[in-house]
Amino acid sequence: MTLHLQIVRDNCGSWSVYGLSPQPAGQFPSLSATIDYARRQCSAAPATIEVTADGCCAIVHQQEGWPRRLVGPEAKRSKRIGESGNPERSARPSRSGTMGSLA
Repeated sequence: MTLHLQIVRDNCGSWSVYGLSPQPAGQFPSLSATIDYARRQCSAAPATIEVTADGCCAIVHQQEGWPRRLVGPEAKRSKRIGESGNPERSARPSRSGTMGSLA
């Protein structure tokens, strides 16, 4: 038997999982924490997992043991070029339409 799980991100940014019990388990801080919880709760049994966030939906089929990696490691956010506050380091188009110097 294959489980059908739904993992949903709410408007506040927390995650919930439906389909493991009659009541959803929720308030997880990240997608990876939610997936880890779901994997443990169903002992990594075969499952169809539907992930919904911000109007986008992805469906993944996991075999026994959940061999597919669904989420990569969380990365630290870095500043994009031009957000340093230093105009000499920003990449802005010049009047000729080419990118300015990054040095």
